[in-house]
Amino acid sequence: MDKQLHAGIATRSNVTARRLGPLSRLRLRRELRIARREADEELVASIYTTPRTAWRAAELTSHKNRATLARSIERLIDSADARHLPGPTPLNRIAVREQADRLRQLADLIRGPEVPVTARGLLLIDRLLTDGYGPLYVSYRAIELPDVLSRCFEALVPQS
Repeated sequence: MDKQLHAGIATRSNVTARRLGPLSRLRLRRELRIARREADEELVASIYTTPRTAWRAAELTSHKNRATLARSIERLIDSADARHLPGPTPLNRIAVREQADRLRQLADLIRGPEVPVTARGLLLIDRLLTDGYGPLYVSYRAIELPDVLSRCFEALVPQS
């Protein structure tokens, strides 16, 4: 989905959706969600941001999104603390505790507005945090966590 179409979705959702009612707002949100998913797939597949995905890269690298992602990492580390009872999420607490320092470094890197980061790197981190079958949640995949974190660090820093 190109930038003009994204702008059209945003414009329509802000202006006409109020007049059209809740069904139109739902349809527009669904279109935007689909457009984001398609752009995310393209951003993960390539190390470069194209004009077609620039709007999504701008969303992902915004200060607000970066702060949210950094807080999510910090909450993950806090959830793995041995002093707390396990929560409802099947978090691999041992793997998270073993990699807590690297996860904190990742959160600090994301939060720092002076350091440019790539949309691809942020997407990989988001997928790491939300993939229920990933190394953060499945115990037999915990051995993969250091390599996955290394790939996230590599993808996060723009290549010159």
